[in-house]
Amino acid sequence: VSEKVRTVKIVFLHTGNIIKKLPRKTAVSINDTAIFCVELDNECQNICWLKNLEEVKPNDRITITSSGKQHTLIIRECKIEDAGEIAFLADECRTSTQFTVSSKKPPSHPPSDPVVKNKTETSVTLAWSPPKMKQLILIDGYVVERKKLTGFTWMRCHQSHIPITEFTVSDLAEEADYQFRVSAVNSYGQSSYLEFPGTLHLEPALAVKTPLADVEAIAGGDATFIVDLTTDCSGTWYLNGKAIQSSEIYIIRRTKTTHLLTIKNVTKNDDGAEVKFVAKNVETSTKMKVKGSLISSISSFCQGRQGGLVATLTESATLSCEVAQAKTEVKWYKDGKLITSSKKFKVVSEVKSRLLVVEQVEKNDAGEYTCEAAGEVLVQKEVKASLTESATLSCEVAQAKTEVKWYKDGKLITSSKKFKVESEGKSRRLVMEQVEKKDAGEYTCVGQERCWQVYKVFENKEKVQKEVKAALTESATLSCEVTQAKTEVKWYKDGNLITSSKKLKVESEGKSRHLVVDQVEKKDAGEYTCEAAGQKLTFKVLPPWLLLNATVPLAA
Repeated sequence: VSEKVRTVKIVFLHTGNIIKKLPRKTAVSINDTAIFCVELDNECQNICWLKNLEEVKPNDRITITSSGKQHTLIIRECKIEDAGEIAFLADECRTSTQFTVSSKKPPSHPPSDPVVKNKTETSVTLAWSPPKMKQLILIDGYVVERKKLTGFTWMRCHQSHIPITEFTVSDLAEEADYQFRVSAVNSYGQSSYLEFPGTLHLEPALAVKTPLADVEAIAGGDATFIVDLTTDCSGTWYLNGKAIQSSEIYIIRRTKTTHLLTIKNVTKNDDGAEVKFVAKNVETSTKMKVKGSLISSISSFCQGRQGGLVATLTESATLSCEVAQAKTEVKWYKDGKLITSSKKFKVVSEVKSRLLVVEQVEKNDAGEYTCEAAGEVLVQKEVKASLTESATLSCEVAQAKTEVKWYKDGKLITSSKKFKVESEGKSRRLVMEQVEKKDAGEYTCVGQERCWQVYKVFENKEKVQKEVKAALTESATLSCEVTQAKTEVKWYKDGNLITSSKKLKVESEGKSRHLVVDQVEKKDAGEYTCEAAGQKLTFKVLPPWLLLNATVPLAA
């Protein structure tokens, strides 16, 4: 048997490939423009566009263009009937897209076919089908809401839209019987709701909502730890693995889902200790950090000298604290408000000392002052301004049996609730309680030995020039000297308070106080008074033409 062998020659013709294909789906809104673009790897002459297997022909709304390897189909003012399968053919190559045109309307129908796919004690999985609509309307997603059976308000179960037709509800705030519903949404609005039949009993799953955070405490201070759960549940606190109970040292509190532990008077030995909270099958833990105290002490004092009551009213009060390191920065607060350096408050730092100086103490300076370092309030001390405290004037006598009398502005002072006259050895004291501004004045201590001591504001009163002559257009200067450089004075003309201006200049230099009257005029003549702490000096400006009538001597 002979066998014939036939040779078959097969030839493959390369017709080109599509580099850029059409997307699987294309959607536009009604009256919008749709652009379909395809790119080949080689130029091709045999190409065509199809819609639902029929060739697309150009018209007033449809444009077909070719530019080398790129081929484009443009449909303007799209209509619902333009929807369908759009295909591109190049020889034997093909690519297509499912083209849809939607109306600019919200979904006209709600989702359909509601189903509860799965349920546990703490969650439920819901499913549904897209809306059944005769007219094609695009849907961006779905919204699922819940409501307590006994409530009236529907609440969303999620934040952003659900892109698929299934959702699991698990993040519940409290246990209850719930109802659920779903609606379809797009950029133009929302459909009506589809309610799932019946009610479902669910409870929140126990979890740690806010875990324990790192706590940095100061030795000798308190450390507070806070944990927040998703549901109301009891729990146990542990310190280094040992359960602790509420006591004077460990203060345990609970407010619904929030649990707090405060450890009193922590020490450096507590540094690195593990604090843990356990509730059923969940737990959270952290390490305690304890550092040495940054501020060792705080004190307050009034920088009054032997100026008696005047110093109490007009001088400064200082709060001071000591820090552990010279570089430590502190902040000062008064009644909770941050204090910054100013003319009234001076914040001073000297090596490890931190000072707050309150200048010219007034009654409204009383309050609570706080020194804070490293973000924590380390020391607090209530400080009362010296205006509301007592002031003590004292003098020494030669013999312990010597009796003295105290005078205010020349009037005898007797012991009372306001003034207390005290005697101890050779010391004699006058104590004034609850100092007020009206208590300012000149106080004198007089004894049998005629020893006396006067607490005064003005120095060299007898040397002060009390009559000042001034020529027209020239300046006149009134001057006096105070005992304390920080003493503030006020100037008056004919009983009216004077403030610095171009005409009247109030000057202070060391212990000297000046009032300069510039460019003297006839109206500037009159009585001028310098007043401080209730004491006064009186001056008179006499222009030359008035001196002839000035026959009455001036009183100091």
